Amino acid sequence: MSEEIRKVASALYGQAFDAYEAGDNPLWAIELAATSLNLWRQIGSDQNLAIGCWLYSRTLLQGGAVDLALVAIRNSLTHLDAIDEPADWLVASCLEGYARALNAAGVAEAIEAMEQAAAAIDAIADPEDRALIASQFADLRRA
Repeated sequence: MSEEIRKVASALYGQAFDAYEAGDNPLWAIELAATSLNLWRQIGSDQNLAIGCWLYSRTLLQGGAVDLALVAIRNSLTHLDAIDEPADWLVASCLEGYARALNAAGVAEAIEAMEQAAAAIDAIADPEDRALIASQFADLRRA
């Protein structure tokens, strides 16, 4: 049963990410991300939950729910902290999400968070992973 839930959670995550990227229906993206996250909470690891909360935060921001996005990304960071040796790209991605949510909230801590995210992105060993996370962060660096 848990393997079936894992497959559905993963598929829903992909659909949520695609809906988020399309940007034409934020509510649909939020619903998909929330459903995927709920399934990961039943059977997933801290890594699954960190990633799921990251996407949930992104979709909430897109839908204008800044306060809830901050709650979600802080939850992502909590799960990240529970991972013994998180991947460098995961650390950078979670910090990118945190900087994005703080920036959207208009709080002063956003500047420091953006610097931490940029440093974490620069520290990603794999060039492809670094390029991917840097591309997700590019719009914040221009802001």
